[in-house]
Amino acid sequence: MTVKKISLSDKGELVRTVKKEIKITIVLDDDKPNTITKDEKETFVIVTHDFSATLMSTLLKNELIDGSFCGGRGDCGRCRVQFLKGATMPTALERNVMSADELRQGYRLACLARPKDDCVIKLALTGEKNAAIITDMIYVAQEDDQISQHNEGTVKRTTTVLNTGVFDMDETIIAVDLGTTTIAMQLMEIGTGHIIDTYCEMNPQRCYGSDVLSRIKASCEGQREALQQLVVKVLKRGVDRFRMKSCHISCMCIAGNTTMEHLLMGYDVLSLGKSPFTPVELGLQEYQSADWEFPVWVTPGISTFVGGDIVAGLYALNMLPEGTASQVRMLIDLGTNGEMAITDGIEMVVTATAAGPAFEGGAGAGIIGSDMIANVAALLQRGVLDETGLLEEPYFTKGIMVGEPPVHMNNKDIRDLQMAKAAVRAGVEILWKKLGCPEIGRVYLAGGFGYYLDVEAAFQIGLLPEHMRGKVSAAGNTSLAGAYRIGCDLLQKRTEKAILEQRLSSIASINLARQEEFERLYVKHMDLSGGFSV
Repeated sequence: MTVKKISLSDKGELVRTVKKEIKITIVLDDDKPNTITKDEKETFVIVTHDFSATLMSTLLKNELIDGSFCGGRGDCGRCRVQFLKGATMPTALERNVMSADELRQGYRLACLARPKDDCVIKLALTGEKNAAIITDMIYVAQEDDQISQHNEGTVKRTTTVLNTGVFDMDETIIAVDLGTTTIAMQLMEIGTGHIIDTYCEMNPQRCYGSDVLSRIKASCEGQREALQQLVVKVLKRGVDRFRMKSCHISCMCIAGNTTMEHLLMGYDVLSLGKSPFTPVELGLQEYQSADWEFPVWVTPGISTFVGGDIVAGLYALNMLPEGTASQVRMLIDLGTNGEMAITDGIEMVVTATAAGPAFEGGAGAGIIGSDMIANVAALLQRGVLDETGLLEEPYFTKGIMVGEPPVHMNNKDIRDLQMAKAAVRAGVEILWKKLGCPEIGRVYLAGGFGYYLDVEAAFQIGLLPEHMRGKVSAAGNTSLAGAYRIGCDLLQKRTEKAILEQRLSSIASINLARQEEFERLYVKHMDLSGGFSV
């Protein structure tokens, strides 16, 4: 602990001792490195803390917490600690997140608390939701809606769409889905698409925040290289594992959203976080690394908000415009953002809309978005929830238990889903009208959301319009499937950088916020009802 010496000023006044660092004793429930066991019941660690910084920074530095989840904004409430001694004064944000009784018991948020004196705390962190990592590509030739999308009978490990030419059977490719939340890697046989091995991790960049805006902010504040290396280390672990299964890895192809790909490439992401949201690079890129003797390609994107993961999905589904009229198809990929694309084979229009946490965790209910939709549909059927999204009493006041296993839901959870649903439904209709209101032949739902979604429930709450009924299919992890196909086609010279980028250049990307109809449609579809607006 460093202190300034006591001295007299020019006026003979005593200068107060000022501590630059304080000691924090952290009581732990589990074993951590460098801990001290006082007795059988209590383990603790003593750390030094710069009182000008937040408690979160010290916990991160000492590897006592995995991350800040919301990027240190104080709005997720998950980095809770309990001050057993020397509690800080609660901030306004902490008063909003926690009850008065919790505050009296010393509970605070590590990302906001700035202790000034020695103190004792106990970690009371709210666990991060488990994230399902979908790595399957689903056979999409069925003509009927898949009511239970996670039926194992719909999964095909090898599909006919993965025919990419003739290669030696021992040649392999690594396909990567670089997600904001998870990173999925697959070692696949070239030519057959047979999956030899799969490696998945949670994206370690979440220590700087669970959303892309938090990571953009961290990158602009000096963490650019750290964010890049966190992902590179995951890729290295996956490659090291795959080397034990294959001696002939020919290439790796990585598909991710525009921000994730920029962070991997080490680009300046400042322009991605503010209007007019201009990316540094959208074309096909090659990541250079001395660790790998094979090429590592990063898939191209269409815009800041419709990135390489969506392009990979369109490629896997043979949806990129070919200049020849075909069945009208739509791809919908829902998460924190909802990306959508529609094509008639000649033209393609794409867009993206902010969906918030509703499709990735059920907001405050802590359940996956597909279950959230099923539960809301069930409440509508039971008559305890009306089409405006209000629960009847006594549930309006205290919430309701619903689902299997039962989870607690309240009006805020339902309203979060309504807002996300309204934005996506408005986007779907606007894209359809931009293409001239054609008859829809097939709608593909990508990713984990589509994989687990009860399609009938989606129609019941009005997420999808009635004219799409009977035409909806889950498509699984189209990002992985597309990364595989793009990598194989680049290897075999069936496509190349200029050709791929030329195909993408004709695609129209629209900003929903600038569409005259968006606000009207958004308000209209806040109600939890089906139907279709003409």
